[in-house]
Amino acid sequence: MSDQPQTPEAPSTAPTPGPRKGLAAALPFIITAVAAVLFSLAAQLLLFPRPPATTLAPTAAAPIATAAAPTAGPVTTPPAAEGVLRLDILDLQEQDRQIWSALYLLRAASQIDDAAAALQMNDIDEADRTLLTAYRSLDRAYAFSAEQEKGPIDTFRLQISQIRDDLRVRPEGTDRRLRQIRRLVLSLVDEGG
Repeated sequence: MSDQPQTPEAPSTAPTPGPRKGLAAALPFIITAVAAVLFSLAAQLLLFPRPPATTLAPTAAAPIATAAAPTAGPVTTPPAAEGVLRLDILDLQEQDRQIWSALYLLRAASQIDDAAAALQMNDIDEADRTLLTAYRSLDRAYAFSAEQEKGPIDTFRLQISQIRDDLRVRPEGTDRRLRQIRRLVLSLVDEGG
């Protein structure tokens, strides 16, 4: 059929690569793991050098002490330092309470100012809601305040309650009373700070 003579294919003399078995297959992975561990140890030694260990070997000329060394008990801080630390903590807690009290007093002053602005626009409902939030801010300020501030804050709360009661019945002069309370609240913050 075809004019070309067919030549038989010559068998290949190169061995075909077969799957590696055993240690020969895992050798690249083992080398990589060992290299990574060595690199990690070298990096640790370079980054975090160990201080040289000092060992004292007894010399023949040095006398050996035979007396028992006193045993070390638990390390305690001197009572004076502990007392000073407690006083510092108490001072910090007092300052924290003063800051929270001043924060709530300032919030109440701002809310009283908002209530006065709502009254100027004849929004009685908004003024009442704002005065209620101011009363709650004064409650929180009372909880954090020092003893000498509790009396004035209690008076502010009483005045806010009276204004809320009179708001719908006698609203005239309420804005003047609110401005006066706001001034007193701010003066209390200035005295406390």
